[in-house]
Amino acid sequence: MMIVTTDNTPLILDSNVPNVNQVIADLSLLASKSIGELVTAHPNLLIFPTHFEYNEDDIASKPIFELKVSESQIVLETGNIMGFIGVKDTQLTIQSRFARAFVVDSDDEADREEAIEEDYFLHYMLQKVLCINLFDLKHSRNQTNLFDFLVYLFPYFLKKALSQGLYKEYQKKTYNDGNLKGAINIKTHVQRNLPFRGNVAYSVREHSFDNPISQLIRHTIELIKQQPNLRDVLHSDSETLDFVNLIVQHTPSYHARDRHNIINTNRKPFVHPYFTEYSGLQKICLQILRYEGLKYANNDDKAHGILFDGAWLWEEYLNTLLRPIGYDHPTNNTRQGGIKVYAQKFSGNNVHRYPDFVKDNSIVLDAKYKRMKDNEINRDDLNQVLSYLFLYKASIGGYIAPSDKTNLELKMGLLNGFGGSIYKFKLAIPQKVVSYQAFKKAIAENEAQLVKSIDELSDMQSSNETFVII
Repeated sequence: MMIVTTDNTPLILDSNVPNVNQVIADLSLLASKSIGELVTAHPNLLIFPTHFEYNEDDIASKPIFELKVSESQIVLETGNIMGFIGVKDTQLTIQSRFARAFVVDSDDEADREEAIEEDYFLHYMLQKVLCINLFDLKHSRNQTNLFDFLVYLFPYFLKKALSQGLYKEYQKKTYNDGNLKGAINIKTHVQRNLPFRGNVAYSVREHSFDNPISQLIRHTIELIKQQPNLRDVLHSDSETLDFVNLIVQHTPSYHARDRHNIINTNRKPFVHPYFTEYSGLQKICLQILRYEGLKYANNDDKAHGILFDGAWLWEEYLNTLLRPIGYDHPTNNTRQGGIKVYAQKFSGNNVHRYPDFVKDNSIVLDAKYKRMKDNEINRDDLNQVLSYLFLYKASIGGYIAPSDKTNLELKMGLLNGFGGSIYKFKLAIPQKVVSYQAFKKAIAENEAQLVKSIDELSDMQSSNETFVII
């Protein structure tokens, strides 16, 4: 059973949902449990950001969704998490709240009545942030499914893993030649080398690139090659193509009939002190292979899927727009950027604060992936930016949020105390577009307006001008 909803949205589960009782029972296995808890219990879940446990927004402690039960109804409530998750017979798709249905413009009466819902915004942010190639989304008549997303993301994980080098591990190899360098296999030697001709049968442990992990990657590559609409991702750029060829070159023992055994061999999550990025690659390879019916999990209660934190994705997407105009992007997970709270700490460790975007220590902007009223600021949001302004001695602070209406640029007011001003920006997410190319063209125009407005803050700050933007 497939359930489709959007982020930050309540969905009523009632008798209109087929097999509603089974759906509720399946989803109850995941409801209200923290992401950190779920990832530990369900190793086939992929979460972005991949190092979510270090995220300043404390993603690890938040649930994917909650089931709220009352006397009259059961409501599924989502937060900022988007993506696909499946458990038992139930598949849950959480789109961005900017996914909109539209009617197909066609001469065919049946087509005219067909409502198509496409999540172009999620696709677009993923393309910008993860540098993946989504091509033209020519399959726009069918909502992109989990398998498509997994294949789209495969090059991203492949490049991250192989940037650490091609993984090798000790393998037991058997030889029968005159270059003895290991333990002699007496039985094999007697069977094959008597009368003695100069060869010795022996085995030795040696490093090999042809191992279960590289074989798993090779099987995934070969499966993707069989998908006519998706196989182009394997040569979407020169780096991906080079890494694909590298894996093929170093897995000479590959054979399609070994796929079942390779999957079973990789059931244990990969852990290595140096090749840390191979863990995510192993997960996505297993999901791609198992999606095609190769499901060898022993526990039917294990969930699988891929999930994206909307707040993180929105922040990283804005970074692609603001970095070119001089904004730094402090990150908590890498401990880069940020500012110490105490100029001098007399006891205990000093703590840091990591605003989303800072320019010249004079402008501080905060990314907000939530609904923000045009003329109001939430108390916690206001206090957060005020603390940043104080620590940086900055003169301008503000917020950037997505909107389903028009672009907004609003000066909220001038501050007491040390002075300064607060702004609010909203980026309009295009609605009622009938193709991905149309969406990209429309949002590019909105991005240009947003960047221009934000870039003007620098001129205003340097000239110390104060005026209301209408």
